[in-house]
Amino acid sequence: MLDTVSASLPRAARRLFATLLIAGCSVVVLGQGPASACPAASGSGTTQDHTMNVSDVFTGDVAGVTRDDRTITYDVRVDRVYKGEVQTADVLVTTSAKARSCTGVELTNGRSYVFFAQADGSDLSIARADGTARAGDQLVKQVERLLGDGHAPTPPEPKTATFTRVAHAEPQTLPRLAAPGLALVLVGLLGLLVVRRVGSR
Repeated sequence: MLDTVSASLPRAARRLFATLLIAGCSVVVLGQGPASACPAASGSGTTQDHTMNVSDVFTGDVAGVTRDDRTITYDVRVDRVYKGEVQTADVLVTTSAKARSCTGVELTNGRSYVFFAQADGSDLSIARADGTARAGDQLVKQVERLLGDGHAPTPPEPKTATFTRVAHAEPQTLPRLAAPGLALVLVGLLGLLVVRRVGSR
């Protein structure tokens, strides 16, 4: 069909037609770019999805930022804990620093956020798809509707010593405790008498 159209058009028209055809194909190819681009900074799922897919949910202020070639580390002052085992008021949260990884989360120092984090032992990390976002009233209300009012970060209570009573065990009486000592005293006195009698002969 294209050959038929080209044959029936003057040379200038054929060039214009070819240019428009190439431009149209370019628009189609370029238009497909955003579909495969990084997800939005606040994640692609709902708030309920985010709360279910992570181990820890808490609010806090970014108090410091350090970065290297691979990792961004945020010093976070924790406000409320809604899910997970965060027990201190200060935690470190890491994310990828690689621009092309589509996983890193850029946070602003001094701002408050709702953190949807994954715990690996005592380490916490966040990813773009997990939903970490500014702690606006609407998002906080959604989290509280799903997870409750939360609580302040509190360290675990120190373990107290416990004493177990041994069954049928009773403390020894004073005579029983003193008996071995008295026996030694008697043996010593008898020995002294024997020595004196031998010496008097």
